[in-house]
Amino acid sequence: MGDMAKVELADIACSIARTVGIVGERWTPLILRDLFLGITRFEDLRRDLGIASNVLTDRLRTLREHEIVETRVYQDNPVRTEYILTARGRDLYPILTMLLAWGDRWLSTPDGPPLTVVHRTCDHPTDGVVVCRQCGDPITADNVTWHPGPGGHPGPGAALVGNYLTPLPDGR
Repeated sequence: MGDMAKVELADIACSIARTVGIVGERWTPLILRDLFLGITRFEDLRRDLGIASNVLTDRLRTLREHEIVETRVYQDNPVRTEYILTARGRDLYPILTMLLAWGDRWLSTPDGPPLTVVHRTCDHPTDGVVVCRQCGDPITADNVTWHPGPGGHPGPGAALVGNYLTPLPDGR
């Protein structure tokens, strides 16, 4: 094989690629899960996940660089910090609930899913569901079409995608 420059996900004109480039690294979704559950201290995250300290440090650094988490001092002497989800980080919650729902459906043991999410408003178990923001109907792969967006362009990681998009009524 010839020399091919490594394509960075951040350089692909695709929001999925750019997101996966930040939160798709091994361990990152589980770190986010723990942060959503309220486990915010480095040592607690490390112990809960059984992750190497250097890997956890690297993943948390990436999350900080992308303003998904921020640190907050919880002890002064010696200084100790915890990791708090920012608004940008909290917006990842639907992604995690969809991963959880898919895993519960397709990968659960015969005993059932390992945890249950309960909606505080109605006090019933729930899982992730994607709905149309306009009409509230469920969204599936069979009831949507994909169209070019203003920031799209062909290139590495998106060389053929344009051929599969439906033009908008105005021809875009």
